[in-house]
Amino acid sequence: MVLNGVITERVTQPSPGEVRAAREAAGLTADAAGALVSSAKQPRRTWEKWEKPVGTDNHREIPLAAWELFLLVTDQHPALRLKKR
Repeated sequence: MVLNGVITERVTQPSPGEVRAAREAAGLTADAAGALVSSAKQPRRTWEKWEKPVGTDNHREIPLAAWELFLLVTDQHPALRLKKR
């Protein structure tokens, strides 16, 4: 399957609350969720920044590619599903 279009046609930028809700729905800690999509040395801290409220010092938006990957690997993507080969 070839995916046409840009990533913003498949997913939108989530709010920090949506990031937290998706992690909790997957039953994951911030450490485990961060490890799924981040190559940072401290994936928990990276994930926590994505859950911080907008306007706080350490808030960062989750990159859309990381968000889409998280949704795919946790089976929460709104339109796509991973298939095992």
